[in-house]
Amino acid sequence: MRLDGKLLVTFCVVAQELHFGRAAQRLCISQPPLSQQIKRLEKLVGTPLFERTTRSVSLTPAGAVMFHRASRLCADMQEMLQLTRQSAQGLHGSLRVGLAPSAGYSPVVQALQAYRRQHPQIALSLHEMNSVHMPAALRARELDAAVMRPFAAHADIDTQCVHREALGLVACHDDLVGGARISLAQVAQSPLIGYEADHSPYFRQLLDDLFQQAGLAPRIVQESRLPTILTLVEAGVGRAIVPWSLARLHADTLKFIPVDELAPRPASLVMATLRGNANPALANFVATLLAHPGTQAQE
Repeated sequence: MRLDGKLLVTFCVVAQELHFGRAAQRLCISQPPLSQQIKRLEKLVGTPLFERTTRSVSLTPAGAVMFHRASRLCADMQEMLQLTRQSAQGLHGSLRVGLAPSAGYSPVVQALQAYRRQHPQIALSLHEMNSVHMPAALRARELDAAVMRPFAAHADIDTQCVHREALGLVACHDDLVGGARISLAQVAQSPLIGYEADHSPYFRQLLDDLFQQAGLAPRIVQESRLPTILTLVEAGVGRAIVPWSLARLHADTLKFIPVDELAPRPASLVMATLRGNANPALANFVATLLAHPGTQAQE
């Protein structure tokens, strides 16, 4: 005979009730089979666990020791079962999410906060990472999901847009450029800070296409990446085309000017996941980000 979890639970119920009739009712069995199970347990242990009289039931010293230990084991077992079920439902566990630097200034942050509130048993770890490196991190299982700028399609990675927002020209407050709005032709004549192709391919390609389609050649004076580009604008190096969410964080030193031709071409953030990722918490995470009002597209 082996000592199993069911037998320990039976013993603990009898030890709690100190009454075989009440214990049998709690266990939904009749009293004779219950008495037989306790006798088998005492035979296995090699000593009596209960003192029985016609009027009372009490624990022996050995039974008290066993009850103390068995109670902890049964509690641990129940917790184990509960956590296992919660993990399978995506309610317990861990989730590793990569964030593009510029995503930290978008409404996606509020969606992440909402997910934390709704799923407190999930250990959510956020990792700032350049979008260029995120597909490899997903494949290496270093990330479960990535909130990043769009990238070339990969057969093994699924993407869903989680946010769109307007692009515009950002300049110092004391810059005399334009008025309430400005044209792309006027922007092209400005000293511009462009995007590095190796670190910011999405924005680089986006702006290259815009100027090329308009038949314009921008005057790029320096190339960099976000958020460093904003520092260069503040230093007077030039102006830049950036997402609105970044410009508003520097409202005390920078001004954001809408550009007519940029309205139909918002900047996007996508959520990328590796196809076949079996983390149960991932489905709830994706659903929360897609449903959160803050991540709805803003044109």
